[in-house]
Amino acid sequence: MRKGGTPIRNFDAVVIGGGITGAGIARDLSMRGVKTLLLEKNSFGQATTASSSHMIHGGLRYLMYDRLTTQTTCWDSGNILQIARKNLTRLPILWPVYRGHAHGIETVETLLESYDQFQVMKGGLKHLRLSKEETLSLIPGLKAEGLVGALSFDEWWVNPVELVQKNLESAKKYGAQIEEKREADEFIFQSRKIVGLKSAGEEIYAKIVINAAGPWIDEVSQLAQIRIPLRLQKGTHLVYKEKLIPFGLILQTQDERYVFVIPSPQGTLIGPTDLATKEKPGQIKTSEEEIQYLLKTAAHYLPSFPSRYDSTIVGARPILAQKGNEKLLSRGFEVLDHLKRDGIEGFITIGGGKMSDFRLMAEETSNLACEKLGVQAPCKTALETLDGKPLSPSSFKRPSSTLERFLKAYPRLRETHAFLHLALAFLRHSVYSQKTSSEFTSYYSQLAP
Repeated sequence: MRKGGTPIRNFDAVVIGGGITGAGIARDLSMRGVKTLLLEKNSFGQATTASSSHMIHGGLRYLMYDRLTTQTTCWDSGNILQIARKNLTRLPILWPVYRGHAHGIETVETLLESYDQFQVMKGGLKHLRLSKEETLSLIPGLKAEGLVGALSFDEWWVNPVELVQKNLESAKKYGAQIEEKREADEFIFQSRKIVGLKSAGEEIYAKIVINAAGPWIDEVSQLAQIRIPLRLQKGTHLVYKEKLIPFGLILQTQDERYVFVIPSPQGTLIGPTDLATKEKPGQIKTSEEEIQYLLKTAAHYLPSFPSRYDSTIVGARPILAQKGNEKLLSRGFEVLDHLKRDGIEGFITIGGGKMSDFRLMAEETSNLACEKLGVQAPCKTALETLDGKPLSPSSFKRPSSTLERFLKAYPRLRETHAFLHLALAFLRHSVYSQKTSSEFTSYYSQLAP
């Protein structure tokens, strides 16, 4: 307690933001013996994390323009599967292809054949090709007119708020302090060094302050008089309390985007939309246009699908500012060292990324924090489940981070890199691919309710 009655506490690291990224960082640091405090201004996991598609996925569509992000995400999704297996449920997904679609069935199968290479890293199944009849037998309400067939693949469904809570429980077991309804009001400076922050009249001192506030990272960084440009992409889902179909679907929209229909133990989600927005993260709302866009897409393929939904969820993807069309934006992440970037010591930001690679985001952020703290302990988050059981190291190696950073700096080169891989894959597909399947119906019928 300082003279005058102001409460004071001291930590090695303070993490701002209690979504999945901040929770992962708190777990990582505390497992390395770093005295850590996590602050969340609202409720843990209830903002951006809760508004996600509820999937740990490899990023199939990124293969078309950002191949290494798909590979890296699949790799870390495999680690997440190992540490949180009890919380994940396999989600079979069908991709129906119709005459007139932008991508024909051979092209879609080529994409899935490429994805198969990475699926093994996250316990995924190889894709299967379905005839029109097989597809309709699995999703009887699907529109038959123009249907060529479908491809199947699978991802992992998760309750995102529960995943946050499990990470927080693990962090607390290793000594982290976790506090919600606590906002960083201002930073405490010594010259050009941040040495702590003030929150609700309390002074909290730390050797490192980590900004893990998702779409709010720019607002937090402004407390240090710096800016982190973002390209926020608004994503809305419609929520149905009932599980309306037995398997997931990926549907092409009229403007040649894609939305998911995601059944789960909690009901059904349709979405997300993907719209550039200038709204502040805490003020983002679902528009009537988004609702109609999703309802029309569902009704086009599932004529009897109910138009009355129960609620919506909406959030902003915290994408770091990049040049180019939003369809080609990298979904990768970046750890910002503000000493190198802005000349401000004691401050780190983690920006971008997805729930599907939160563990890797936490590892790289914690690596930099520990380097600055002089802590030699390695990352242990992939070596222990969230409930404390030991794991063997993964047999899969992470793809080249050096090449990933290089391609991220050159979006068109990154797109060309992805295109060349897919062109070669299409050539192989044309020569070697078998055009029939016999496994899907027998295998997936066992998973249907």
